[in-house]
Parts: sequence; structure tokens; C-alpha cells
Amino acid sequence: MSTATLSPVSSTTGYELRITRVFDAPRELVWKAWTDPEMAKHWMGPRGFQTTEFVAPSEPGGKWRLCMEGRIPGCEQMAYLRQGGVTREIKPPELLVYTFAWEDRSSVGLSESPFKENIITVRFEERGKKTVMHFHQAPFATEGERDGHNGGWNSAFDCFAEFMNSVQPERVLDPNEVPSELHLRRFFAAPRELVFDAWTKPEMLAQWWGPKGFTNPVCEVDARAGGALLIHMQAPDGTVYPMTGRFVEFYPPYRFHFTASPLDKNGDAMFENWNSVFFAEVEGGTEVTLDVHVMNSKPGAEQHLKGMTAGWNSSLDRLGELLQSV
Repeated sequence: MSTATLSPVSSTTGYELRITRVFDAPRELVWKAWTDPEMAKHWMGPRGFQTTEFVAPSEPGGKWRLCMEGRIPGCEQMAYLRQGGVTREIKPPELLVYTFAWEDRSSVGLSESPFKENIITVRFEERGKKTVMHFHQAPFATEGERDGHNGGWNSAFDCFAEFMNSVQPERVLDPNEVPSELHLRRFFAAPRELVFDAWTKPEMLAQWWGPKGFTNPVCEVDARAGGALLIHMQAPDGTVYPMTGRFVEFYPPYRFHFTASPLDKNGDAMFENWNSVFFAEVEGGTEVTLDVHVMNSKPGAEQHLKGMTAGWNSSLDRLGELLQSV
């Protein structure tokens, strides 16, 4: 299970970000991947960006530094991002505390802030053969600045989860386990703009959303940052499964993040998923990368979550059929 808390500390102390993720890897490996520069280069930074330099947090008082490069959504210009700070506390393999600041805030579209730097605290908790990461960053001057970092960090943690899988090829998952993460890549022989439209235009989304045999009599999509989603998915037996959500970040036709909360018969959320969708032009079409992690799951949601992987794969099959027909 994963959680993200997005709430102001107070009007004077700014906004805070809390993210909890569960990684399918032992704590010692997770710690090493965070603090070994060569390993960190494989995942540190959101999708679409590549780490070019990483000086890891070390002993208290030691400086750390991260340099990334990638293309800015919407204009395809290269961006060179630099951040850094000072290590405050380090306790392997349990705790990292360090200051964080952008070298040039304008490079990531941020204006001046009364908070020239903030504090990141990362705790790693053993849970069987898995590791629970508790991430906290504060303070942020605005809600938008906090949400932007939420999207960036979650995208980096998606890359981290994939990296953990790649360095443990012998690891076998329990088929009866309730998943907390999902990472899929699909190729579609269609232009990126068309594939993006199929995800964000309600008249197209309604034709493929949900497993085979399902329909969507209600499909309302306000495709913009902060915009809401409302989908009523109807099963072949007539049962309706409502879902609400919102777009957190939206950069057509490159990427967007959105939350999704299936509702129970009382209209209450059973769980909330954070979803990231990236669209990359490749030879002959478009590659879509879908990252999902589960947040705030309630008792009784397990039966729905166990079908998450099969459900998404069936939906993406339907998307492929739709794109072939238009």
C-alpha cells in the first residue's frame, strides 16, 4: 500500500508532502540503491530525465548534488536541472535527512520563495521481505509547488520500483499477494497525439476503459491540471462500478498524472490509485508507459486490487483495437 498526504502544515510554515511506498526488495538493497551513485543513476529523476551526476548524501555536514537532463514537455527544449544540499542525519539502512534546494528555481518553472530550501526525511522500514519507504519533504510555499514535486518524486519512485525488479531477476512474486504497484509498457501503431486523445477525450475513453465486455455509460473527463474525472463502468451483468479522480499534472501529448478512486455502494472510496501515463514517440507509433501505485486502501478492497493487473491489460487490449479502427 502507498499513501500520499498533501496538506498545509499551517499558513506560516508552508505545505508538506508525505509519500509512502512499498518496494519488493530487502531494506539493505533499497538503501544501497538510494546511496550508491552508480545505482542511483538508474532511477533518480522522473521519467523522461536522465541523471548525469550524483554525489550521494554521506556523513552529517557532507554535501550532496544531483544533475539531470531531459526535454521540457510542450516545447521539446532540453532542460538541465541541478539540485543539492547538506546531509543532516544518516543512519544506514534506516534514515536519511538532508536539505534540498534547486540551483536555479526558474529551470523548473518555480518563482522565488520565502523557503530557500526545505528538508527531506526518508525512513526505511522492514516488512518481511519488502521495504516500506516513508518520504517527507517540507516546507513548500505553494500548493502548486508541492504538487509538482509530488508528481516528480512519484515518477522517480516508479522508476525505482522497476529498477528493483531488474536487479532481482530471481525474485518470484506470490500470485496470491495483493499488488501495491503496477508497471506496464504497451506499443500502439498510432501517432502520439491520437493515442493521447484516446486517453483524454471522453468520447474515445468511453470506448475502451475497463475490461472486455464492460461499458461506460458515464464518462466525464475535464482533461487539465486539477480537472475532475467521473466514470461509471458497467459490467455485462448490469452492475455499475463508479470511479472518481482528478488530474494532478497534465502536459499534452507527453504525460499526465491522475488519481482514481473506485467507490463502494455508499459512495465511499475503497482505495485511491496514483496513475502516471507517459507517451513516447517511437518508430512506427507510440509507446505508452503506465505506472500505478495504490494509496489509502481500506479493508475489503483486496478482491478488487487482485484483479488490477488483468483489468489494465484487458483495457489496453481494447485501446489497441480502438486505435486500429480509427
